[in-house]
Amino acid sequence: MNEVMDPNASVARQRFEQARRRAALSQVSARLTGEDIQLLPFEAIRTQLQQQNPYYRGVVEVPLDAIVGSVGRYKTFTRKFLPLTDSVKDRWVAVDALAARRGWPPVELYQVGNVYFVKDGNHRVSVARQLELNSIEAHVLAYPVDVTIDPKDNLDHIFIQLGEQSFMASTRLADRYPDHQIRFTSPGRYTELMAQIHGLRQVLAQIDGEMLDWETAVDAWYEMVYLPTVQIIQDSTLLHDFPGRTEADLFAWLSQHRERLEERYGTCKKLAELAQLLADEYREPALPRLTRQVRRLLGVAGEPPSLPAIEEVLGSDLAPGEDGPAASDE
Repeated sequence: MNEVMDPNASVARQRFEQARRRAALSQVSARLTGEDIQLLPFEAIRTQLQQQNPYYRGVVEVPLDAIVGSVGRYKTFTRKFLPLTDSVKDRWVAVDALAARRGWPPVELYQVGNVYFVKDGNHRVSVARQLELNSIEAHVLAYPVDVTIDPKDNLDHIFIQLGEQSFMASTRLADRYPDHQIRFTSPGRYTELMAQIHGLRQVLAQIDGEMLDWETAVDAWYEMVYLPTVQIIQDSTLLHDFPGRTEADLFAWLSQHRERLEERYGTCKKLAELAQLLADEYREPALPRLTRQVRRLLGVAGEPPSLPAIEEVLGSDLAPGEDGPAASDE
């Protein structure tokens, strides 16, 4: 049907062009402000969930502002479902025109906490947002996860949230140590803590001749490994050199680079001993060498400074021509 016979198609094309202009402006603004306007990829988030089997909630009205990602179209639309390419124009216009004639069937969404991801119906969601609707009818498959996600959050922050929830659900640490303050500013660290607990459990089993129950192993790790190290970090000036980072970040950094640090400071039976040696070296009131070097790593305004690559700390102690590991904490 041509546009003379179907005036809805002509209006729909105008709306699409308007949406494309808004998308282009959003991209320019994002480059200037650093705002993340990309849709969140559902599969990347799904892999972080403990429960992999969603349950069907039925057909419900879902706020459009709460739809933040997509299964397969996360590179095609912005976080507000503005089209990023002309390749979707024909489909978009057809969906818009259909809405004017007889409406749409419900879209299909996955729910994670308080946000949603499009399984089927990306164009319908995009058109609905351009029509300034408040909600859309949807078949909802919900994952049983108790997490509150800011619809404006970036992927790393969501990974941190989901990692924390998984860690606390597995360890129940917060039930026994409600003031634990284990918070990270980069993703993947809770997995490292879990590996430490499993490792300590194996070591203690070799010493005692029997495997500790999981809860006892978690408490042993917290009281024997984590807490003594963090207390030294808190009592030192180390955190002052990394505003925005946490004691848990520095604990993870020490753990990650323990072997290389021991090449300089000597073998330490406990991570806390290594933290004390590092704290003692950088206790002087003048601007520490560590801070001077890390200042070079400062990047996007407003973000906490990166924890240094191990070479930044060891400095000239690396033998001439020796290459340290390329990976940093980030």
